[in-house]
Amino acid sequence: MLAVTDNSDDKVLWDRSNQVVHQAKKAKPLTAKQKKAVELLCAGLSPLCVSETIGISTVALKTWRKLPAFKVAVSEALEVDADLHGVRLRALYGKAIDRVSELLDDPSPHIRVQAARLAFEAEQNIMRVAEEQQMMRALEERMDQLAAGGAPPSLFEPIEDAEIISESPADDD
Repeated sequence: MLAVTDNSDDKVLWDRSNQVVHQAKKAKPLTAKQKKAVELLCAGLSPLCVSETIGISTVALKTWRKLPAFKVAVSEALEVDADLHGVRLRALYGKAIDRVSELLDDPSPHIRVQAARLAFEAEQNIMRVAEEQQMMRALEERMDQLAAGGAPPSLFEPIEDAEIISESPADDD
């Protein structure tokens, strides 16, 4: 996020990420056709299919997509979809864990091995996400320190929990 602040009290004077939202609030509300276009685009239809469905040219749809109110409507619709899918996935997660647990006791060794593999992969993914969230929090803290006027970290300061991904082979002469 790019923000311009007043140094005296760090009050945000201008924020680029909210500029489109502010412009959208000043604009006319979307027409029924524009709302339908938002719905169809968010459902995954191509711009050509959307324009044919609602009876407009692709040029008109391209123009609409540049409007701040249209951009905000698409963004909000996608957020709602993501929230609904997240709720559904969380509800299915419990069922999936129960099913994998049942499969660990299956008479077929092949099925038991596959169920165990799924359980281990799920655990690895959970751990990876937790580590990424921890790193993000640490980065956000560093950014806050820098924004508050703290000294930037030294270029040679070691990073905790750093992992070497690859090393060049050593010369063994």
